[in-house]
Amino acid sequence: MADQNVPQNVENEQDPGANTQMFRAFVNEGQAEATSEPKVNGRVLAIVGGAVLLIAIIAAIAVL
Repeated sequence: MADQNVPQNVENEQDPGANTQMFRAFVNEGQAEATSEPKVNGRVLAIVGGAVLLIAIIAAIAVL
């Protein structure tokens, strides 16, 4: 019965909101992960450009 006041799920993680430096590091870490991968890279742009060029050539041949 003496163990009733002990929390069952005790974790050894520190709260980043408790310290300003830790909170800033936490926020900056999230931003670094979000900006690390570009949304449109060169390969995707080349494939889309090639498809547009191919469609334009086919349309030009069809008109003639």
